[in-house]
Amino acid sequence: MFELALKMAWLNLLRRLRRSLLVLVMIAASMTAMLSIEGLYDGMTANMILSTIRSDCGEVSIYARGFRLYQRLEYVMKDTSELQTALSAMPEIKSFVRRVALTGLISTARKSSMVRLVGIDAQAEEQFGRFSAFIRQGEMDWGPGIKGCILGNRLADDLHVEVGDRVIFSSQNVQGDISAVSLRVRGVIQTSNPAIDKRTLFAALPKVLKFAGLGPNAATQVAVRLREGTDPEQVAAGLQARFPKLEVSTWQQLYPVLKQMQDMMRIFNGISFALVMLVVLMGIFGVMLVSLLERTREFGIMKALGVPYAFIRTQVISEAVILGLSGFAAGAVLSCFSLLYLSSSGLDLSAYAAGLESFGLNAVIFASLKGEYFVRTFLAIMAASLVSVVMPLSRLRRLDPVQILQEE
Repeated sequence: MFELALKMAWLNLLRRLRRSLLVLVMIAASMTAMLSIEGLYDGMTANMILSTIRSDCGEVSIYARGFRLYQRLEYVMKDTSELQTALSAMPEIKSFVRRVALTGLISTARKSSMVRLVGIDAQAEEQFGRFSAFIRQGEMDWGPGIKGCILGNRLADDLHVEVGDRVIFSSQNVQGDISAVSLRVRGVIQTSNPAIDKRTLFAALPKVLKFAGLGPNAATQVAVRLREGTDPEQVAAGLQARFPKLEVSTWQQLYPVLKQMQDMMRIFNGISFALVMLVVLMGIFGVMLVSLLERTREFGIMKALGVPYAFIRTQVISEAVILGLSGFAAGAVLSCFSLLYLSSSGLDLSAYAAGLESFGLNAVIFASLKGEYFVRTFLAIMAASLVSVVMPLSRLRRLDPVQILQEE
């Protein structure tokens, strides 16, 4: 019985092929547009978060208590040997880096600005977050015998400096004395983190430690990268309990704006998804309703001949499900190609680069490709297909075959 109902549903859809194709194209186009936009938004927020984690805070960051609030060297971890030993022994930690940050004044012959000088270990940073991938000009090299530095791209533009130019950085050391150092620009980076791109320059960690008057194991920050699937909150809580005199924070606590943006994008994608699925529901509903109205006499004759309502119901539901499945299959293929292209080549918005960079966005946005997109869409389209026939089926259930035949 089911095979016969399925065959009749298929033949009815083929009999109205143009209308069926129209619904199929509508579902496929709506699904492709929706998943492409969702992938781009997810990719944009994921790239911002990952860039911030790689270039600054990791999944977890450790500070001396009070440093984040006052940004002064009196709140510094003078000896991180015990902390580094503990981190090295934790299997859930993939890598970590030690940094020293000084707030001071950077000057050129034409302009000056308040910035942070961050001392880093180039080799450790490469393992931590592929720091060299952020280089836009120059190279990741401090230079032999030269006190080199790397600037954020927006800071370099603001100061009108290029690779090879010299800048003067002045700040207080740990004793409170003001000193200055001449640095040659060795490279310019772009991280999509406005705090780094606009207000930060990097130099070799040993030279910054010496400039600040700190010991070789001192640090203002230890940033930690975790292995995939590890919960940052759990690791942070464990480290905080083990080192109560330090301040341990996750990236969500350090950058709540990024977390809020991620949540907002989920809400926006959820609303977009609901609207598109409503369009799909109305499309299938409209086709099924018109199709059933055109076939009222046909169904009346079937009921008069003793065909059970369950058979008619199975046939109608099968038509809606076939439409939904066909539309999903076509949409899945188109969406997959679209997302693969956007995830590899990206969406080039170079014409709006200046405005995007002011919000910490790259000029080229790459999409995310997740299996959950297709699972969620499949379930929604199947649900829309079933809901779309509820009202037409209720009309068929009340159909009086005698009255229909008399009217004809």
